[in-house]
Amino acid sequence: MTYSELQLRERLDRLPRLRLAALPTPLEPLDRLSAELGGPRILVKREDLTGLALGGNKIREFEYSVAQAVEQECDVLVHGAASQSNQSRVTAAVAARLGLRCVIVGRADAHARLEGNLLLTHLFGAEIHLHPAAEQNAALEMTLNRLRSEGHQPFNTSSDGYPFRSIAYVDGFLEMWDQLQRRGATPAAVYVATGIHTYLGMVVAARALGLGDLRFVAVDIATREAIEAKQAMAGLAREICHVLDIDLCLEPHDFEICSDFVGPGYGIVTDAGRQAIELTARRDGLILDPS
Repeated sequence: MTYSELQLRERLDRLPRLRLAALPTPLEPLDRLSAELGGPRILVKREDLTGLALGGNKIREFEYSVAQAVEQECDVLVHGAASQSNQSRVTAAVAARLGLRCVIVGRADAHARLEGNLLLTHLFGAEIHLHPAAEQNAALEMTLNRLRSEGHQPFNTSSDGYPFRSIAYVDGFLEMWDQLQRRGATPAAVYVATGIHTYLGMVVAARALGLGDLRFVAVDIATREAIEAKQAMAGLAREICHVLDIDLCLEPHDFEICSDFVGPGYGIVTDAGRQAIELTARRDGLILDPS
């Protein structure tokens, strides 16, 4: 079954939502990069310009997922990841914006210096605890249990409200599709550097609109089994469709994952990655995040 843009918008409007991001984000041509590469024409959706806490896709995601925390009257936002995690930075900033407590259970990795995202997370007022990688998951669970025993209601921004992070990019695709139509542009492919949420929300939206020929490529950021990743995407797609009351069935074979550019580890910059960052910066003034 296919749906109109209005029907998808009506379904999104039924959900709780915060207003955190500066939207719509621009859709910009990278003319000089396209020329350098000898074509094709490249358009970039500037999700780095969502505004709060230096922007990023998680600001858009949190409009829907952290709205669940507000609905449930949670009073602490919690996150656990690498020491320089973008999501930890955003979790702390959103907590500050909403007047909530923030607790970060980070990893005492090789990048755990008070600079970059770790410094910003501290600046936003988060309570930060760094643990060895082998102890981090247990420490996160202990922190959540401790907060509950103290009478708090914590919300883990990694796992709680999980499908709503993808639902945010159903909205994001409608925004981008409107911009493309205004330009009279039909993309040959949409490339997303992703774990799962940005990519999956856009795929669900496009397929619900009947855009079955529009190709989406998830450019992977970490080594993982493609079959398992696609199965996880199909499972989460079912959750999204259930929440939005969309009659749509997506199977693992409906997703395309490219792992050709994964380096030795998450956040470790390769020579080719460094060259790509320099090229986009010097041709169009666009700064890319290596992670």
